[in-house]
Amino acid sequence: MTTVVRVTAPDNYQVVFSLAELDRMLGNEQVILADTQDGHPLTKDGPFRLIVPGDKRPARWIHNLTTIEVTSVAAPTP
Repeated sequence: MTTVVRVTAPDNYQVVFSLAELDRMLGNEQVILADTQDGHPLTKDGPFRLIVPGDKRPARWIHNLTTIEVTSVAAPTP
């Protein structure tokens, strides 16, 4: 449970999801990586957009995302 997905925009705005949130057998959070809207390529705010429909506020939505990283956040062993 120490793996996270970090998504970054060009202005260095970042959002993080725990891998457990996204796992179908655990959190099953729906996250959409969109490259079209109404059948047309996204042109405003870059070619990709991250959308989290279940969030009450769009704080984890990113326009023009540039990087998706999967990384561990486990504390280093002494």
